Amino acid sequence: MKLKKVIAVIVVLAVTVGAVTGGIYGYKSYQKKNLVAEVQSVSSLNYGYYGNSETSYGVVTNDSSQEVYLDDSNKVQEVYVSKGDTVKEGDPLIQYDTSEAEIDIQRKNLEISTTENSLAKAQHSLESLKNTKPVDKTRPSTASTASSYINKKLQELEQKKAYIESLPEKDAKDNRIYNYVTEDSEPYNKDTADGTAENPYIYYCNKDVFAYGSFYNSLRPQKKSDGTYTDGKYVKFIICKKDSDGKMVFESVETGDEVVDDSTESNGDTKEVTVQKYEPVADDSISPNVKDVDGSTMPMDYDKSRSWYVFSGEEVGKSLQDYLDELENEDNWNDEDDWEEPEGYTEKELAEAINDKESEVKKLDIQLRKLKLELETLQDSINDGVVYAKLDGVVKSVGDPDQKQDDGNAFLVVTGDDGLYVSGTISELLLDEVKPGTVVTANSWESGMTFEATVTSVSDYPVSGNSWGEGNPNVSYYQYTAYMEDSSALKNGEYVDLAIQTNQSETGGIYLDKAYVRQEDGKSYVMIADESDHLKKQYVVTGKTVYGTAVEIKSGLTEDDRIAFPYGKTAVEGAAVTEDESIEY
Repeated sequence: MKLKKVIAVIVVLAVTVGAVTGGIYGYKSYQKKNLVAEVQSVSSLNYGYYGNSETSYGVVTNDSSQEVYLDDSNKVQEVYVSKGDTVKEGDPLIQYDTSEAEIDIQRKNLEISTTENSLAKAQHSLESLKNTKPVDKTRPSTASTASSYINKKLQELEQKKAYIESLPEKDAKDNRIYNYVTEDSEPYNKDTADGTAENPYIYYCNKDVFAYGSFYNSLRPQKKSDGTYTDGKYVKFIICKKDSDGKMVFESVETGDEVVDDSTESNGDTKEVTVQKYEPVADDSISPNVKDVDGSTMPMDYDKSRSWYVFSGEEVGKSLQDYLDELENEDNWNDEDDWEEPEGYTEKELAEAINDKESEVKKLDIQLRKLKLELETLQDSINDGVVYAKLDGVVKSVGDPDQKQDDGNAFLVVTGDDGLYVSGTISELLLDEVKPGTVVTANSWESGMTFEATVTSVSDYPVSGNSWGEGNPNVSYYQYTAYMEDSSALKNGEYVDLAIQTNQSETGGIYLDKAYVRQEDGKSYVMIADESDHLKKQYVVTGKTVYGTAVEIKSGLTEDDRIAFPYGKTAVEGAAVTEDESIEY
């Protein structure tokens, strides 16, 4: 991007917000007939809106179910039931070989302990990631760098302006020390100096002393009535040393003169002594600390209202336009080559890290629950080696004892019902929308399969926190229960993600990126192409914001209209328009 183009964009933005005044207005003087703005159809820019999705997660449950898990240490001697059999509580299901049961239980307890530690570490890491603040690793562009530079200069100018306006002419702690000088400021040695090179006027000052144009004008030669000019005045600025109270520090110096002492020596003769006097001391910690000004070299037309720092010569209160003019000849504002990528996660990287860690936590939690069920099965079999039915129900599935069971599924499952239930949570803001009969989409963490469930009930009381999802902490959440009739591929205790589609009645409409909608006197407008292919302002009525970036256009615009990006030098009424050919529809 060329530097001049960058500066022009920044200037237009600065004029829009009223941040600066002055020479920047020149950038708005382009001839409208020479401007061509690129436009795009509203339909190609429309985000659309498809409603919201209320998400949570839950555990598939059936209060009347029994699962029997096996591992490599379990040896099944006999299976007493088949899939579809009806059983009563206390009926034998399978017979174990219990010869190594004690050793197996010890091994299983060790596995559980290890998994619990791994789960605790993963949960701690997940919590740390959720409390991590993302960083921006985007390399600054020329435009953003220049914008940052100018914004920094604007802030400096505002601070300097406020400081100068509040600054008294003389130091508050010692009125012999100047902060700035004008044509009326009196030198320290006004009674003894004559303003010549040999005996200049002296002004004691602070290090940031500045002088108004009127002061410099008073130093240059003045025209006399006969047409000749006086000599210019010589002045000397000295940054003086101060004591702890902010007062001038003095020292004794010899003048080089000698006078006769009235006192007499013991022999009655008189003597001559050297004269000494006390003068302010220059501050040796600052260099330079003395500035000589020759009035005979002053230009003839200093602006009385402007001022300059005495020691640096830089103008006080430089305007933004001055910085813009200098920008084309300076490289120090662009530190792009010195940019270093910050450490940490970007917003996208952090989201991915959190997602990966959540998956790890889910897997470890599932693994831990399976290990505990396996331990329970081992403990049940340690007495006589028989696993008995704990409920009246139907054998939903049963494995083959001659084949190794290494898929992580239960070897045998007994349920008291053909279907399963799952519980999730919804925000209090959706209580009027989610009712018994509402369809819930469930997605299995283990198989990835999707199921439909129907809400059967919604609790009348809020849950403590939102432990079943990542929601708004400022509202209450209510638990709902949904029934899954087709649950043949699910099992008790399995985790699922839950989603309920809401706001379905509000889908469709026009939703534009906020950048395309500007504000003026409390009203919103876009830059639209009229029938003659020229830009004009079109006021619109806006609604809600969705996805964090798109705003609803309720009226004033159709999908057939064409609009332009409302910033930049071409975003003016009357500019001709052309189709943006880079957009693919």
